[in-house]
Amino acid sequence: SDVFINVPVLKNHGGAKLTASMKNLMGIVYDRGAFHKIGLQQAIADWCTVRPPDLNIIDAYRAMQTGGPRGNASSKILPLKALLASRQMVPLDVAGAKMIGVDVNAASHIEAGEKHGLGCADLTKLNIKRIKLG
Repeated sequence: SDVFINVPVLKNHGGAKLTASMKNLMGIVYDRGAFHKIGLQQAIADWCTVRPPDLNIIDAYRAMQTGGPRGNASSKILPLKALLASRQMVPLDVAGAKMIGVDVNAASHIEAGEKHGLGCADLTKLNIKRIKLG
């Protein structure tokens, strides 16, 4: 079988509050407007259950803290110089949200994703490995 790898850039998002592994999968949806009509946060979580990626990697080298998803002249960019990786989407999105100051409760697709079995939102219960280069 094919391996499915998901690689979004970490940024804030006006509607979804956060673009990370879960929200990034909306990019393959043809009619994203329908997701907004039926309830964006729940639709994001539901869509992630169709075919969860085998590996999620978040590019947080330069993360967009404000002005997302497209950015503008006043967007705040954080030079985090980080890369996040996990087989589970929920903890990865929680970590990304914390890194750019997004309220995890406001990005309720994360909680809905946890209820769908896409990972644990409590990072203290996980074995997280941090590797510093250079």
